[in-house]
Amino acid sequence: MKKRTLKIIAAVTAFVILGGLGWFANAMVGNPVSKMLAARAAEKHLEETYAGTDFYIERIAYSFKDGSYHAFVKSPTSIDTEFSLSITMLGEIRLDTYEDVLDGFNTARRLDGEYRALTDTIFENPSFPYGCDIGFGTLEIYPEEALHDPNANDVPAYAINQSMLILDKIYDIRELGRQAGHLIVYVESDTVTIEKAAEIMLSIKTMFDDAGVPFVAMDFTLQYPLPEEGMRPDGEVSVDGFLYDAIYEDGMIERVAEADRALKAYYAEQDAKN
Repeated sequence: MKKRTLKIIAAVTAFVILGGLGWFANAMVGNPVSKMLAARAAEKHLEETYAGTDFYIERIAYSFKDGSYHAFVKSPTSIDTEFSLSITMLGEIRLDTYEDVLDGFNTARRLDGEYRALTDTIFENPSFPYGCDIGFGTLEIYPEEALHDPNANDVPAYAINQSMLILDKIYDIRELGRQAGHLIVYVESDTVTIEKAAEIMLSIKTMFDDAGVPFVAMDFTLQYPLPEEGMRPDGEVSVDGFLYDAIYEDGMIERVAEADRALKAYYAEQDAKN
């Protein structure tokens, strides 16, 4: 009787362990049945919702982060048409992101990537003379509601209206950079002064001008190098949204000093509020 009891306990324990492992595996990587249900649901959704289009499912992947399958949809005739369907393990459509195509988000993302690639030709060039901790360009493109939101303090006046973008249009990226290009640059140096920051900003502007890569404004931070151990030394010079037209030699040091003071005062004000 004792042996029989031990066998039962062992069998139950093994069942519980196997069940737990199965549950864990299902949660982490999904299962074939659910993937099949997701594929069927995605195909049916395309047929019913987007009949007459050339949309196709590129792939279906499981995400353990939300426990859902995601069908990634594309079009062979539209560079901006790509969206995803979020599908439960039971094959129910939870979310369709096609709105990203309609509202210009995908087009904005494509153009921003093209402008960033253009600025990377300078920042990532081996001849770039500065230790650049962070250096990239972005296009300031915002949805219309953000442009008219009185509380959206981070939207610059020169921002492009996302809803005005045309699906699949091939834009002149340099012209967009001239309209809404924004550089974000963090340079490391053993010398951190207003004068040094002004000097480097002027130099970067010259490099961009020589390369024919326009921009409207620059966020620039000059900071000490990060040591192998410990924290970065205190002290930095930072400007935010410093306009291209203000980057010229006469009075540059004074303008950088004022912008640095203004930014530090703003940060102090926000810290006090929080």
